[in-house]
Amino acid sequence: MTAQRALSPLELTYFGTETRLGSVPAAGMPVFIGSTVHGLLDIEILRRVLDELAAQHPLLRSKPVTDADGTRYLRRDDAYRPRLDIADGGEAEYLNLVNRPQDWRDGLFHAHLLRDGDRDRIILVIHHGIADGRSAFALLAQLWQRYTAHATGTALSQSDSDQELPESIDARLAEVVSDAEVAGWLDQIRAGAATMSPESAPRSLPIDGDGIGDDPLGRFALQRIELDTNETRDLIAAAGAHGLSVNSLLGGAALVAFRSQLEPATGKLPVLCGHAADVRSELNPPLSAHTILNCASGVGTFALVADNADPIDIAHEVAAGMATAREQREAPIFLLASQRVQDETTAAIFAATPTVAISNIGRLPAHSTPEGIRHIRDEIYAMGPGMPPKLTVFTVGERLTIQVEYDTARYSRAQMGKISSAFIDALQGISAA
Repeated sequence: MTAQRALSPLELTYFGTETRLGSVPAAGMPVFIGSTVHGLLDIEILRRVLDELAAQHPLLRSKPVTDADGTRYLRRDDAYRPRLDIADGGEAEYLNLVNRPQDWRDGLFHAHLLRDGDRDRIILVIHHGIADGRSAFALLAQLWQRYTAHATGTALSQSDSDQELPESIDARLAEVVSDAEVAGWLDQIRAGAATMSPESAPRSLPIDGDGIGDDPLGRFALQRIELDTNETRDLIAAAGAHGLSVNSLLGGAALVAFRSQLEPATGKLPVLCGHAADVRSELNPPLSAHTILNCASGVGTFALVADNADPIDIAHEVAAGMATAREQREAPIFLLASQRVQDETTAAIFAATPTVAISNIGRLPAHSTPEGIRHIRDEIYAMGPGMPPKLTVFTVGERLTIQVEYDTARYSRAQMGKISSAFIDALQGISAA
């Protein structure tokens, strides 16, 4: 059984130093995934569940190692037990955690429990090199399934812990994406860039942060927009009424909100929405979200947005862009193409900052919790220095959450606050109409 394998080119980006995937500073980035609940969790059950999760998923109990010749590997450690750190704290302590550098030398998976009166917050911390947002949410769901089973005396079965380390997603994609497809796509990108003038290049937000991230609330900022069940239902209905997906609807509203902070204040401006894309379904056979692995790629949708643009009109442009990206297989090709860039011009195209990025996890079932534990919210966070502003979207049960995330070294809270207000106004206008 595979107890060790070399890191792939994609994984080396996440395990590197000052390395980037496109415009994303991927090096050493953590994924924080967790839940806040009313009620106190049983610590011994939590420890048992964390052990079971690590035993179930071989990448969670793997460690990066370097051979004598400098080759880097992931090595499975079947004796690994994830650490659980327990402390008193609420929102301030959570923000301190997501702003703190992580030490991955002892393992790529651990957890924190923050206790704030009658509220508990369980946070799983995973190296982004081994997990994406979709598999992180799947892992959180498994945590609650196992916790509830133990709490009710019906513990779930455990598979054999001697499992193979899954192949990296870029190795798997090379089986279904040809070299000719990658070369052709790179040629297309270069040809498009050659015809683009400075005036037609997508705009990005003015950089008005403090330059160093010395914000008293933490360099990496987070604002939650939480919809209740009725608001979520209205937004989904509005998307359907206009023949749009929720993702395209949010993309249109976001581009209009970001346009409100761009100069000149009037007229149409080119903007770009980056979208995180899960490429599991591109494999043959498709890979389950329950497999812990980083399968995140990205696509971009372009639009010309006026200062008085209708979010629905822009949402249709986003939808058309997403349809083209699917037709051209942009998401699976991008991960392989990014490894074959050899000239500065193409590298600059890949590194260009989008106006806004959206990571939409999609709709997820509500968690199972035992008696005495009531779910309040889930949250996921993954940011790095210099990262473009991002919206992370997910629907748990019947409630949709949008997180506005940004690096205060680049973007001020004042500017991002105006964008958040404009975004909320756009969503409310859509639902009301």
